[in-house]
Amino acid sequence: MKLFLAALLLLTAPALAGDIVGRASIIDGDTISIHGARIRLDGVDAPESWQTCHDAAGKLYRCGTRAAEALAQLMLAESK
Repeated sequence: MKLFLAALLLLTAPALAGDIVGRASIIDGDTISIHGARIRLDGVDAPESWQTCHDAAGKLYRCGTRAAEALAQLMLAESK
């Protein structure tokens, strides 16, 4: 997990003055927070956590929640 977060920080914020270490909280599908510092994932565009979308059948669903859950699953899988 620490290696994943270190790589994530290097890819997303190359100009940071120092390291940010700690437990990451998922804000939405392209943003995490560590100790209150919000970190946007470079090159990733995902729906906001509150956002809804329509599927192919026209049914409304919470795509922002799904995007945040997908990022959480990726981070969880990487930590194992």
